[in-house]
Amino acid sequence: MTETAAADRAGRAYPVWLTRRGLLDWLVAGLLGLLLLRFLWSLLRNENLLPGAVVGYLLHPDVLAGVWLTIRLTVLVFAVAWAIGIVAIWMERSGNPVLGGIAAAYVWVFGSIPVLVQLLLWSNIALIFPDITFGIPGVHIDAVRLVTPVYAAITGLALAMGAYAAKAAPGGDRLTALGDLLVTTLQMTSLVSVLSITDLLGVVQALEERNHLIIPLLVVAAIWYLVLVTTARGAIRLARLSRVKGQARRR
Repeated sequence: MTETAAADRAGRAYPVWLTRRGLLDWLVAGLLGLLLLRFLWSLLRNENLLPGAVVGYLLHPDVLAGVWLTIRLTVLVFAVAWAIGIVAIWMERSGNPVLGGIAAAYVWVFGSIPVLVQLLLWSNIALIFPDITFGIPGVHIDAVRLVTPVYAAITGLALAMGAYAAKAAPGGDRLTALGDLLVTTLQMTSLVSVLSITDLLGVVQALEERNHLIIPLLVVAAIWYLVLVTTARGAIRLARLSRVKGQARRR
């Protein structure tokens, strides 16, 4: 350690002037605070934002229906993805080279292809397999009727998030991994709007086409996503605190 460098708990070295707390900290904090206040004030006075429209659409029935669908999609995809992730981890750790290879290939493929691309592929799966038979004589399923946009969205998101779970869960705190998967799944549900599904973002886009209030409605969507993600993170934090208290009582 020298006079010009200091280290954090992880051992990373930083210049001493970055670690000293004093006048510079307060100057930077004051400047950033003033800039933030100026930005918020400009938002409130911005006529293009139309705060009245934002407030008016926050509890619009269509928006609330979209929020509810987003919540249901999140819960369903989260549960399926976590189950897929657990199975993939088990296969990888089974010691069987075939099972391990399949699990590794699954994580590689579905963890590498962008989720949006996966959703589009699943929504057009009937172009590849118009008649699904599962290799069973006499079984013929019309893929066009079977793979609806909602089913395509659930399948695509669950497989993609399952690969994410398989990578995130091992070697760390399971509750933290669950929280990360839940929040990421919630954020990823916004992509299903490209399949014309009336989730939160899909509803907002449909309303935009009718009334052309693009910015106010996007702000409505942003506010709701902030509420949902913050609620999810708060629930995970409460669960973590409850677990810590439970462990402390057992000791």
